[in-house]
Amino acid sequence: MAAPTTFRSFVDALEATSVSGASRSFTQGPPEGAPGVGDCPFQYVRFPEGNEIPLVFGEQGGDPTLRAEFVVCVEPTGQSTAPENFDDTVDMMDAVTTGLRALSCITKSHLSWSIRLGIDIVAGQAYFAVIAAVEGRG
Repeated sequence: MAAPTTFRSFVDALEATSVSGASRSFTQGPPEGAPGVGDCPFQYVRFPEGNEIPLVFGEQGGDPTLRAEFVVCVEPTGQSTAPENFDDTVDMMDAVTTGLRALSCITKSHLSWSIRLGIDIVAGQAYFAVIAAVEGRG
């Protein structure tokens, strides 16, 4: 049986995801300072977590489940107009989906995700954002 995917490799692969239209990718979680408009859209990974079923008779119980949120902040909420920001963020949802589809084999099983439009706060600044809860097994 091949070794399970590590959290490090899972997060690193998500951080390296190519999203069309994203200007900047931050590693090691969200940026400490609020990025400017010139850095938008920007992406980062947050909240990695997972679980693994118990060991059985000294054997691995099964492949771990790894999860993390993949976030793309599209534009500050005070920038432009709300309808334009909404449309730009919906378009970014398609770009994020395309990028995640290209990563479908970073774990032993294909990735799955749920995706939503939301408001994300980075260093006190609110952004229209795409938030994808990504999950893989193995």
